[in-house]
Amino acid sequence: MNKKIWPEVSKCNYPACLLQDNIPEYCLTAFQQTTTTTLNTACRVAQVNHLYTTQVRMQTRLFDGDLIKAYLLSEISSRHPVAQARHKIAAEDYAFSNIHSLSEATGYPRETVRRKILQMIESGWVTRLDNGGLLVNHEKQASYHQILLAQASLIAQTAAKLARLQSTTLVAGT
Repeated sequence: MNKKIWPEVSKCNYPACLLQDNIPEYCLTAFQQTTTTTLNTACRVAQVNHLYTTQVRMQTRLFDGDLIKAYLLSEISSRHPVAQARHKIAAEDYAFSNIHSLSEATGYPRETVRRKILQMIESGWVTRLDNGGLLVNHEKQASYHQILLAQASLIAQTAAKLARLQSTTLVAGT
């Protein structure tokens, strides 16, 4: 296998740069060279991948690494956020997620969804209403919303980095 050694100017301090608020200037300078288009693309992909894996880690920590539970909680939370905020007032008046709708939306077998939801109810993350609807437990909402707000901040930061990389690519291409 033939290894290509990157020129010194294109070497990146990956993955440490992913944790920085901005793309380092020396990276942007390197990306303006016509020979570094591949590196710029790789950096953009790394930024998106870092965003995704960080979000997945944040979600799955709630459930000891269980991706299905994290996904189901996200589905439940995303369906009726305003209604969930009013949970204590009149939750019965809303058509919330149920096991059947979650199974259809996620593609997971109904029995898998049922079993995971029962575990989430037992652990206090999900509340089942008398009408069969499911909600993020009111007592857990605040902590879950903090995780989502942290993710929103990371999304904004990643978007700014991607925009900066994209503008550098456009400058280099002209």
